[in-house]
Amino acid sequence: MPESVGVQAGRVCPRCGRENSIPLVYGLPGSDLFEQAESGRVALGGCLVMDEQPAFVCRSCDLAWGDESDPTADEAELAGLLDVEYCDVVRALGTGWRRESAADGQDGVRWFVSGEPAQLAVGVQGPWFVLDRPRTSWGDRRPGPLATDGLRFTRDELLHDSWFVGQVAEDVASRRRRSFRWCRTCRRATAPESFVAAEASCQQCVSAFGDADE
Repeated sequence: MPESVGVQAGRVCPRCGRENSIPLVYGLPGSDLFEQAESGRVALGGCLVMDEQPAFVCRSCDLAWGDESDPTADEAELAGLLDVEYCDVVRALGTGWRRESAADGQDGVRWFVSGEPAQLAVGVQGPWFVLDRPRTSWGDRRPGPLATDGLRFTRDELLHDSWFVGQVAEDVASRRRRSFRWCRTCRRATAPESFVAAEASCQQCVSAFGDADE
């Protein structure tokens, strides 16, 4: 079974332009996969497994398309803003980037985050990009060109010193992970801004189960 089932965030169908694609799963399916397929969270691609088979199918137009290594729309946008190939982004900064539109400011910086919960933020403005920690409130960033607490880099540094850029990125992400708390209800890592200390649980669990004992 694929790691992520259901509609794939950021996977835009090249035929109809809709974000309504689910994973295509190949091989002999078990009962769990049949249940996932019946609920529309995966599609069965048949028992024959070959090279270069499409990874997704669009539920809107039935197009089978793409590869798991293809960038999402947000990841392609980040690579385009940096004026590099997507593989260059992966080499230095990893995958899983998604646009944080609420963070975009009047100074023209475009922000992306990766990790679940978010562990690293990248802000891009012109020839510069900055690595920073995701914020509890994006409104606490100071005005001005890339005025954050993060470190600033150029496209050339991303291309020619990817190891150093990647090390800085991992240092930022590591510090962010150390702030995570564990929800006693769902047992998942939770960012501090989404953790309700009085309940020792994440906000989602408190909303869903907070009145269960009443």
